[in-house]
Amino acid sequence: MGYREARELARIRNELRERLMTCRHQGADLILARLRAAADHLAAVAPELDGEYERWRLRFDMLAHGT
Repeated sequence: MGYREARELARIRNELRERLMTCRHQGADLILARLRAAADHLAAVAPELDGEYERWRLRFDMLAHGT
């Protein structure tokens, strides 16, 4: 993983963390789509991103449904 990919992942994580901490699930699907794309692109070198994507998706699903 290069600098550009690492920097994009840091941005995505910060955006997701900020939305989660402020209980804003609107628009999270767009950010999650960026994470999914990064996970697909980096699957060979960072397979753990699949699990990270699923954890974030689950958190926002729970937030959206009030659980």
